[in-house]
Amino acid sequence: VALHLPAPGATEEFSLLMPKGYDRDAEAKDEYLPVNDLMLTVSMIASYLVDSESFEQRVCGDKENGIARRLERARNRKNGEDFVEAVADFNALLDAEQTKGNVRMRFGAGEIPADLAIHVVEQTYNRVVAPTVDLLRQYKAFSNNVYGEILPMLISEFIERTGITHDSVFIDLGCGIGNVVLQVAAQTGCHASGIEIMKVPARFARRQAVEFRNRMRQLQFSHGQVDIWRGDFCEAPEITRLLPKADVLLVNNYAFDSALNQNLLQMFLDLKEGTRIISLKPFVTPDYKINARNVQAPESILAVKRYQYWSQCVSWTDNGGEYFIQTVDRSRVKEFLASRGMA
Repeated sequence: VALHLPAPGATEEFSLLMPKGYDRDAEAKDEYLPVNDLMLTVSMIASYLVDSESFEQRVCGDKENGIARRLERARNRKNGEDFVEAVADFNALLDAEQTKGNVRMRFGAGEIPADLAIHVVEQTYNRVVAPTVDLLRQYKAFSNNVYGEILPMLISEFIERTGITHDSVFIDLGCGIGNVVLQVAAQTGCHASGIEIMKVPARFARRQAVEFRNRMRQLQFSHGQVDIWRGDFCEAPEITRLLPKADVLLVNNYAFDSALNQNLLQMFLDLKEGTRIISLKPFVTPDYKINARNVQAPESILAVKRYQYWSQCVSWTDNGGEYFIQTVDRSRVKEFLASRGMA
């Protein structure tokens, strides 16, 4: 069935197939359900993308005969004809609102609600990555290239804690398939970049960036500049040029060895004052003290805070854990040197 989207002439085809034995009260978390995707897209359009109270009421507000309720009822009863009819009625209503000029971009840079940004990123993932996701499991265990994803809820927390805005520059060092880069670009409107050394995740990341841009255009959203590169972040010229401008870095160093973490610390010397570095393992311990022996070490320019995350925040475990935000702060080094009468 074809669903009309906010951009003029934009439509998307959704399959009406449902898994055998589908249970609406216990949906499979890891299985993509296009019917549910369509229903959520309808609700998002009605709630956020059409400037008309009557449209939102007819789609979502009427809990008995509104289009959202009709779609839900048809899905639960596995009634394809009623489902298609409800979609057709939605399309007609949306077309009418477009004629009136009520379908338009309602969000500026950094104003898109988190749930809407996450929905677009998840749609992108389900179309680009999910069909061949098993390819991502082809990596060498216990190496720096072990693959894992940070999930949307924790990404939103990163955005809030580091204060990313549409004026920020964000870099994901080891971006995997690019989900974090896309969510940050959508949710904040900032310039978001990522680099990935492994061939398969990097290919997925570039393909996701293309799908993401198309999807945002069909929904008439603005978003921040997105750049994805394949390469070694310790050597890539793109990172060397961008690093001094960065406001926030993400380094999922959960599986990195000490040598790679030390290389990263040397790179951090090029960061400007106030840059924040999010990591899954600390680059400097919370009780780090500057002394005469370590005052020139790169760790001495970092002030660190520890935070907890809970279940369903990362892909590699169902348990909670911790992450760290290091802030570049050279004032403590200057104060220490001044106290010793050193320039």
